[in-house]
Amino acid sequence: MNQRTYGMALVSLIAGAMGGFAVSFVTGTPSIAQQSDVVVRAQQFQLIDAQGRTRARLGFSADAQPYLQLSDETDTRGVWMGIARETGLAVRDEDGRTLLVLSVDDRGNPSLIISDRDRNTRAFQPER
Repeated sequence: MNQRTYGMALVSLIAGAMGGFAVSFVTGTPSIAQQSDVVVRAQQFQLIDAQGRTRARLGFSADAQPYLQLSDETDTRGVWMGIARETGLAVRDEDGRTLLVLSVDDRGNPSLIISDRDRNTRAFQPER
């Protein structure tokens, strides 16, 4: 490296460092490279496929409780997990029918409800 190139590289390095220092001094926050904890806040996150369809959602229900919903491309099959009157997990088939519900009620009692395609349903709860 010749002396002129070396001098330009040194000036560029010093100018970049001074710019980063100036930004953190003016804003009172470190630059992104210096931050160790990054927090993203929102009331809802949506995962959109290439066709613009919402395939996953992390948000709040109408009762202001958090939930996670995953859906297929036709928004019929999917998984829902969240907190409601009963905290639980629900799984739907391609026709949108709920086939499995695993839940815990407000007293901490678990239950499992399974339905087949003919809507024959069985419920399982531990003996109390």
